[in-house]
Amino acid sequence: MAHLLPQNLFDVSAKVVLITGAGSGIGRMLAKGYAVNGAQTILVDINLEAVLETKESSREAAKSVEVDAEIHTIQGDLSRKEGVDAVVQEVLKNFTSLDVIIHCAAYRHMNPITFQHGESLEQLETATNSASWESWDHAFQLNVLAPYFLTAGLIKLLGESAKKGDGSGSVILFSSPASVHNHQFVPAYQTSKAAVDHLVRILAAEFADFYIRVNAISPGLVPSGMSDVNDATSNIHLAKDSPARRSGSEEDMVGVAVWLSSRAGAFMDGKVVRIDGGRLLVLKGVISNHD
Repeated sequence: MAHLLPQNLFDVSAKVVLITGAGSGIGRMLAKGYAVNGAQTILVDINLEAVLETKESSREAAKSVEVDAEIHTIQGDLSRKEGVDAVVQEVLKNFTSLDVIIHCAAYRHMNPITFQHGESLEQLETATNSASWESWDHAFQLNVLAPYFLTAGLIKLLGESAKKGDGSGSVILFSSPASVHNHQFVPAYQTSKAAVDHLVRILAAEFADFYIRVNAISPGLVPSGMSDVNDATSNIHLAKDSPARRSGSEEDMVGVAVWLSSRAGAFMDGKVVRIDGGRLLVLKGVISNHD
């Protein structure tokens, strides 16, 4: 019955895990989590200094539990097709095995002008047009196209790993509660994350012959570059209004990611896991009464 013990069900110690957006936020949390649990990690970020900091902090975290972590870094701009291709080639050149891809890199655009309910039609026009074409383009390039083409470029390695039957051959995208709520008007981000939700289902179905599993984590408010605890305008301050009464932690993020990439999660495919402290339960649309 040893196979039912949590240390065996959730074991990722023999896996090779690629994490994008590893220089900060949730990507950095996951880099540390997998290093502590003995996985070999490949950390990708556009910011070389930041990803090297993640490498060092992850190595120190692993040492604290007497694990000698094997950590590799790649600097890459995933908002460009050329950047994605370069990362694919770097991985294929240096690795013959890849068990998990985690797509954490993301872009969240805040409209510079927001419409407040009750304002005039002219103010609505100004606010709506303040979302630039470039912001929409960047959101879809990084949040949707990059995961698609990076996964496509590394699909042979994933397919070989999936044959192990231990939860390997796992692709994890990052969605958001914003993909299904209209509590706030950040359209480039919201629609790109809605696209991620459907991309999960499309890819999972397409990869079914080889059981390359595709799932997504949809985190609530978690401290990151997009939710800065030092920014008074950041959504992170709304975490206290969720049923959990707090923001998400590294334990929350690492726990779900390890589950989805281990034997414990090997029967999960084509799903978006909402881990938001109940935030979606209390978000509501707003309409004002005015003439």
